[in-house]
Amino acid sequence: MADNKVVIERINNAIKNIKNKDCTLFFFVIDSKGIPNGSMSYVYQLAKYLFNNGYNVQMIYQLPNEYTQEELEELNKKELAIDEARIFHSASEWMGKEYDGLPHLNISMNEWKVAPSDFLFIPEVFSSLMFETYKHNIPCKRYVLLQNYNYVTEFIPLGVQWSNYGIFDAICATNLLDKRIHSVFPYLKTKVLNPYIDDCFRESIKPKKLIVNIVAKDQNDVNKIIKPFYWKYPIYKFISFRDIRNFPREEYAELLKEGAITVWIDRDTQFGYSPIEAMRCGSIVIGKIPEDIMEWMSDGEVLCDNAIWFNNINDVHAILASVIGSWMRDDIPSELTEAMAVTNLKYKFDNWRKTADKVFNEIMQERIKELEETKIIAKNTKEE
Repeated sequence: MADNKVVIERINNAIKNIKNKDCTLFFFVIDSKGIPNGSMSYVYQLAKYLFNNGYNVQMIYQLPNEYTQEELEELNKKELAIDEARIFHSASEWMGKEYDGLPHLNISMNEWKVAPSDFLFIPEVFSSLMFETYKHNIPCKRYVLLQNYNYVTEFIPLGVQWSNYGIFDAICATNLLDKRIHSVFPYLKTKVLNPYIDDCFRESIKPKKLIVNIVAKDQNDVNKIIKPFYWKYPIYKFISFRDIRNFPREEYAELLKEGAITVWIDRDTQFGYSPIEAMRCGSIVIGKIPEDIMEWMSDGEVLCDNAIWFNNINDVHAILASVIGSWMRDDIPSELTEAMAVTNLKYKFDNWRKTADKVFNEIMQERIKELEETKIIAKNTKEE
């Protein structure tokens, strides 16, 4: 019975740690090399909020052969070349210095201590980490952060599902994702936590300029928009276009505030940060309809009037010319601006905060309940 007493004592300590916020919340992240990434933004915003509210938060990553601080200092001293692949760049480089305070740990080169009271949050793309933590019997509670269903089908091996990795819990970024993941993994316990749009995205008091911002992942799409537009509408050769991919968040927000129009193309998105950010900044959105219709795009039956939508990229030039003309005449339809205002009320931080508090209170209480049930089993177990 001595072993049982030890087990029960450990369970009691784990429960106590959770109640006192002495547990650690681990978030697995990648180095986006200074390039803004919506998925990592979601993770870092969540981690920072929990960190600011008294939780022990640790951002973990894997980078074998990462430079030590001493090695970097020596290379700089000798003015030798530095291999960027051996340096981890946190999201603070593009999200802002307020994220500098989040502690990071390279679990490839440092001891990673994990307790039953801890939690690990794994983005859906990292099925390999799900497997490794399952294989090594990591004692903490694991959750998948689901932001893109396509990554689930792309990276999980054939014939395998999350239950094979001992994964039974997930936080979904949208109701659509919640429904879709349940269609294939019906055993999952899920919670929905929509993203929020940062307050740096807001209208400026400065007048807008007739600049067309383009947000597209594929450079070919950028070329297909700009070049044919000038060919078809030489009268508008004075219009400026700019590709605003990969700018740090604050600078990106300023570009959206300045430009009157934003063309958005992201066929595979499952949320769509950029068009909502553009609307918040008062920029008229001309958007290609993605494969999945987002909740903010539709009332359930038809597309909302919060943007001007197109299916074929060859149609965008005529749409763009029409919007430019309307803007120059100060004749933008009220239906558009009113629908933009409605969208702008969604995904606010205050609403997100309330949901996040509720979700993480439930997560903590459910883990305590699991541990209490394990304790009952331990108490009822008799040594043979």
